[in-house]
Amino acid sequence: MEDLSKIGSFAPWGDADPVPQSLFLSHPEQANTLTLLYEVSREITSILDREELLRRVAERIKKIVKYHVFSVMLWNEQTQHLETAFAMCCGDSLPLRMRVPLNIGLTGTAAGERRVLRINDVTDDSRYIRCESGVTVRSELVVPLLLRDRLIGVLDLESSEPHAFTLEHERMLSTLGSYVAVALENARLYQEARESEQRMRSELDTAREIQRQLLPTGAREVPGLDLAAGYVPARELGGDFYDFLPYGRGRLGFMVGDVSGKGTAAALYGSLAIGTVREIVVDHASGPASMLALLNQRLLAARLDSRFIAMLFAVYDASTRKLTLANAGGPYPLLVRKGQVQAIRLEGVPLGLIPDTQYDETTIDLEPGDVVLFASDGILESENAAQEEFGPERLKEILSAISQQDSAQAITEQILAATDGHSGAGLAPHDDRTLVALRVTNETASDFSKLPIIY
Repeated sequence: MEDLSKIGSFAPWGDADPVPQSLFLSHPEQANTLTLLYEVSREITSILDREELLRRVAERIKKIVKYHVFSVMLWNEQTQHLETAFAMCCGDSLPLRMRVPLNIGLTGTAAGERRVLRINDVTDDSRYIRCESGVTVRSELVVPLLLRDRLIGVLDLESSEPHAFTLEHERMLSTLGSYVAVALENARLYQEARESEQRMRSELDTAREIQRQLLPTGAREVPGLDLAAGYVPARELGGDFYDFLPYGRGRLGFMVGDVSGKGTAAALYGSLAIGTVREIVVDHASGPASMLALLNQRLLAARLDSRFIAMLFAVYDASTRKLTLANAGGPYPLLVRKGQVQAIRLEGVPLGLIPDTQYDETTIDLEPGDVVLFASDGILESENAAQEEFGPERLKEILSAISQQDSAQAITEQILAATDGHSGAGLAPHDDRTLVALRVTNETASDFSKLPIIY
């Protein structure tokens, strides 16, 4: 066989006729080798499964080089060993599991010295290490797999015949080795990215479940109050939150908040706010305005830059049907009374921005049949494909049409369904949607001495 360098002008790259037909007549072995290099170089770079990649390489090489055992060992930077990643004998996979340090054995020597080793008779080479492949090996060809001088592993061919491998085999596999190294690195990076994505997905699922369990479903032992909440995050984790809090006998506190930003950081900041409010309530359940001022100071003390929270806080007293509210930059609550919808205009600076901020407070006398809705801006700002927002008018239209038979839960479901219908199928929401609805019922004979039970 002639030196492949003599036919270097017939490069194995190109879109058409990579190997001229005339070469098959004048130099058939070289033509087959170039065809192999061309096919493998094009094929293996698109295979991201390592097992499939190495099996395909083994099958392609078998067409040109007669071997009995094909194996690939990969370099483990942590253990500083070559470790068997794939082995095949006579078309069948072998369960070989070898670990070899650099400069030990033929594979370790080829890797350590960064050069091809072609051994005509391994029985004459003291470096040879026998492995349990079921084949009596006589000759071996080891090719280091390098990527910009970085060791990826070695490709190892073994034969039961002495002098089975030639100089041309060595040259061909040296060229092929560079493609295999690139393909293996691509497969490794793909697998790492896939595992990282799966791990992140699992962690997000866990975090979403934890966040869901932080949010209550409702409250009992609040006479004359029908309460419901709706929560739909735009991503796996949301920056919106709400909470119900026992605020003394027959009194219920609740809040609706919206953290700036989205995703994990916003969700964690919201959880911090929930935990802080619950801690404050245990020590002293102050009025809504004082609660917001105290929470503002606590959030500023956390020193979390570029984060703030728009939040409404309210306390309902079942014995007097009074609702006391304070607002830190949240959308105005809506009061529905006898089919008329009006905004409870109450303003304030979002939490976590300005030290020593004080908040205004207002108290509303509610009547049986009244509905009060607290909604995050994600409700009003839900967009359709034409970037048209759901807006306050559509929300008011829904609220003005509710009947005395509609429960608080039914009201939240109607609003969420309407925003879904407005956005349309297949359009990802750009913001979280959160609702808390309360309806005052007519319970004349009630026990106001009990503490609310949150569930």
